[in-house]
Amino acid sequence: MQRLSRWLVHLAALVIIIFGLKQAAPVVTQMLVVLFLAIVISPLYYLFRGWRFPSWLALTLIIASLSLLCLWGTTVVFSGAVLDFTKNVPAYHAQFLLTMSELKDWLIRQDVDVPELFFADVTRIDTMQVARMVKQAGGIVGSFFQSAILILVILSFVLCELPSLPDNVRKQRWMTPSLWNRLIRIVLDVRHYVGIKTVISLATGIFVYFGLLLMGIDSPLLLGVAAFILNYVPMIGSIIAAVPAVLIGVMQYNTLKGVYVALFYIVVNVLLGHVLEPRFMGYGFGVSPVLVLFSVVFWGWVLGPLGMLLAVPLTMAVRGAVSTMMREFAEEEQ
Repeated sequence: MQRLSRWLVHLAALVIIIFGLKQAAPVVTQMLVVLFLAIVISPLYYLFRGWRFPSWLALTLIIASLSLLCLWGTTVVFSGAVLDFTKNVPAYHAQFLLTMSELKDWLIRQDVDVPELFFADVTRIDTMQVARMVKQAGGIVGSFFQSAILILVILSFVLCELPSLPDNVRKQRWMTPSLWNRLIRIVLDVRHYVGIKTVISLATGIFVYFGLLLMGIDSPLLLGVAAFILNYVPMIGSIIAAVPAVLIGVMQYNTLKGVYVALFYIVVNVLLGHVLEPRFMGYGFGVSPVLVLFSVVFWGWVLGPLGMLLAVPLTMAVRGAVSTMMREFAEEEQ
């Protein structure tokens, strides 16, 4: 009964923590982004320090580079590219109606009976509403980049504490050698995963940009950045990133062009995501595809879209923490 009551108390605390995280999602996601950025960027900071750069200069170079990246993302990608896309929406709509008309004629020649109501519903698209939706999506992403200023400020303070942070944490009274080793293992796993995932996502975005540019698809920069960001979402991110590109290919040209774009995305994601990524990872993290899919849904529900991007690192960290707690419980019972 004592063990059961103990587990019930822990379960109740877990439920309270989950709903607390959901309520505080805007703040929690910013803190998590700062934490993961600090874990990933810290090797670069120590690399600069190894080259005998002063600490202030290393921090200035890192923060300035991130600030310029956010500025470029806000002004070039999600202002200019989104505006160009919205200007092309009427032309896409006209081409889409032509494609649907050709598809209808082809189905009639093949003696396929398709209700007239079906085509009426499919072609009933409000171009102004589509443009507003695109602008709203761009505004959401733009606001995220604008909030990155606060993230960069907090990150700069965290990076300033990097030289003394490990010693300060290790000297805490509650820190045991086994817990410290487990914490280091979690940090290294998360750094390894996020670092490799960033490289693969960047390569995916570059391939998508140049591939769509050569194929003559509109807004290749916007679609390339979307492929880079959504590639962090395991399993379903690449599919979501391919949908707008395929639709633009169909509306800009014809159905065959959309098929070519879909095949291009499949080749890029299979080559980078299923061939190169496992090889560069070097070792498995013990996270099954079913658990990955569950973690994407769960963290997306708790923390929103950013939770989906950070689903695998968060699952890895939680799994390491839970295994540490289970080990400590077993040692106490013995």
